[in-house]
Amino acid sequence: MVRVAAEKGLEAATVTDVAALGGVSEDRFYAMFEDKEACFIEAYDAIFDVAIAHMTASFEDAEGEDWPHRVALVLRALVELLAREAAIARMAMVEVSAAGGIARAHYRSALERFTPFLDQGREFSGQGDELPADTAVFAVGGATSMIFDEFRAGRGPELERILPQLVFAVLMPYLGPAAAEQEMARVSRERLRPA
Repeated sequence: MVRVAAEKGLEAATVTDVAALGGVSEDRFYAMFEDKEACFIEAYDAIFDVAIAHMTASFEDAEGEDWPHRVALVLRALVELLAREAAIARMAMVEVSAAGGIARAHYRSALERFTPFLDQGREFSGQGDELPADTAVFAVGGATSMIFDEFRAGRGPELERILPQLVFAVLMPYLGPAAAEQEMARVSRERLRPA
């Protein structure tokens, strides 16, 4: 489903296509999934499971670093993964909008899985009590919108180029514009360093 929807789009993808690529009969497909949308949702959830695991590993590996740097590393891990698997990521970011309401509910739920990385931001910022309850949702939504635009424009494989802007968008509500710009500059410098 992931590969077919990435190649053809969800609307054009058929059960016949998915079953053929998966090497199963259509009867076997229907024994596993109620319909194409159910298969799409299961594939979609699996993609987000991989992304969250990848990001969690980056966050945990950076224990001891300051919170803004850990968030930047999480975002780096995300964009590297999405750029490397651009066709799959495009399906997860763009094709979900063609799916029904259940898929969009899974999309919103998936975005909420990113917010725990931002929980420490309230404490780190020193203004945690003053921040709206949905600050993490706003920050994730802004970053997601930027990523979505890149995939819609066909620039998924080049996603790493917007990493500094993503860092700014996510950190700005917590740190304010000046400090978030400093973190953005730090990420830009790190990108330019030879490996």
